[in-house]
Amino acid sequence: MFASLVFASIVTPATQTIVRDGHSRWAIVANVGPPALRHGAEELQSFLRQVTGAELPVLSKLPRGRQAIRIANEPNLREEEYTIRSDKDGIVIRGGGQRGAMYGCYGFLQDVVGCRWFTAKCSFIPKKPTLTVPQLDTRQRPAFEYREPFFTEAFSDRDWCLRNRVNGNSMPLDDSVGGKVSYGKFVHTFSELVPPETYFKDHPEYFSLVKGQRQGGYAQLCLTNPDVLRIVIDKVEQWIKENPKATIFSVSQNDTYSNCECDACRKVETEEGSPSGPLLRFVNKVADAIGKDHPQVLIDTLAYQWSEKPPLHEKPHKNVRVRLAPIGACFAHPLDGCDRNKVPLANLKDWSRITNQLYIWHYCTDFASYLQPLPCIDEIVGDIRLFHESGVVGIFEEGDYAPGGGGDMAELKSYLMARLMWTPNLPARPVIHEFLEGVYGKAAPEILEWINLTHRAARESGVHATIYDPPTAPYFTNDVLTTGASLFDRAELAVANDPTALWMVQKARMGLEFLQVTRTTSEDPRHASYVKALATSIRRFGVTQTSEGGDAEEFLKRIGAEAAQPLGLP
Repeated sequence: MFASLVFASIVTPATQTIVRDGHSRWAIVANVGPPALRHGAEELQSFLRQVTGAELPVLSKLPRGRQAIRIANEPNLREEEYTIRSDKDGIVIRGGGQRGAMYGCYGFLQDVVGCRWFTAKCSFIPKKPTLTVPQLDTRQRPAFEYREPFFTEAFSDRDWCLRNRVNGNSMPLDDSVGGKVSYGKFVHTFSELVPPETYFKDHPEYFSLVKGQRQGGYAQLCLTNPDVLRIVIDKVEQWIKENPKATIFSVSQNDTYSNCECDACRKVETEEGSPSGPLLRFVNKVADAIGKDHPQVLIDTLAYQWSEKPPLHEKPHKNVRVRLAPIGACFAHPLDGCDRNKVPLANLKDWSRITNQLYIWHYCTDFASYLQPLPCIDEIVGDIRLFHESGVVGIFEEGDYAPGGGGDMAELKSYLMARLMWTPNLPARPVIHEFLEGVYGKAAPEILEWINLTHRAARESGVHATIYDPPTAPYFTNDVLTTGASLFDRAELAVANDPTALWMVQKARMGLEFLQVTRTTSEDPRHASYVKALATSIRRFGVTQTSEGGDAEEFLKRIGAEAAQPLGLP
């Protein structure tokens, strides 16, 4: 009898009612831990109040006889990993490292309560005066250690980044919220490591030999020169002193070709079967030297353009992160989804064989025309899953990162990528649908059809897409323009009384407006009205660049838009 009574006293109930009819005797108990733990507790309190109307106090100790959501740090869990479990005293959220407990709070709000944070301004917070939750026993950690949707709309808002659990270098995340994956130097660093204006005059041998001539200016380094290695190691040491909180430093090629053709570099290239051979040997030597005094620091490099094919023999050392950047891929299909992607797919497989610490630098916008739709939704979904299956541990997705943003479907792509970077096997269609309904309201069916319309040629006819496609790309038929205009007219009408949804519909319409301007000529009687509409939208939505490095006002001058003052944001 005694034993059965003891058992009964510790059994966890099948369900627990945290709030009933807007009232609760539960509390939130935040144990001692990193600053982000307290932030997670406060966010939990705030959103439970919005959901139920009840204010759960945040306490440091559980009062006797009271149930609570207890939040604690757990040293046996990895960074960003968390558990959520029910017990007789309520619910326990435990997290590892600086961010795990906080992410557990967001995981509870998202997966149990049903909260969604679509954009910086559009969320779905359910209304549940009575909140009953099932028995919980979950353990989660993100599929990728590094997650960065690189759109202005994503990295400009701290709360969006936190709530969607992305941790990239561009995110405004300081120590108070657990920090991020912080680069001391980000990419294309050869000219910073060995500045040609400092060294080229006296030491041209430090720089790449191309067709018999050493290259000054923005070129590459001679990666077999021992003095170059010494200079680079010293420079990285200096960077570490200047950026002691950074976790990763890039020793990576400049954004150009002209890799070194000297006898020593060519010898290594021949041995390794790829120009990545001299590069990876060099980076490994840098990483070995840095690792002696800084074992926590990672060294990053690129597999990009001339270095995309992996070497035959050299492997990245444990403190090296190679970022594979398949810039020449088709972005209408995943890497395993079309014949155009055979080479980048082979490179992915081959890099995955020689390292279990591979990063990806991928692309999700048209860099020649930020406003132009790029039919890459299917590619995003398929490739994130493929990357995870291939052992990739970090993803950077480069979109329109210009001040003001405005890239095609930036908010949807950012949200979808954030969700899939945490859980790659998450069904994508419901995620897309919930976003469209949450952001575009009654116009969601029209926006979905617009997305399907711009993707149809790739899906049905096997048409390919690159990140520098012109407006004459084959997936933009006349039907896209005529049907698109009808869809957006209906969409605007559907949300005429919903200012937030109308704003988002009109922002999405810039993609169509851009096509209407660039696919008609001044002889077309509609062209002037198209130009006026696009100019109004560009200024209204604060777009500063219409292509990578391409000033929006200069673009408007080229298309004949009249000068006007920006209308500003609402």
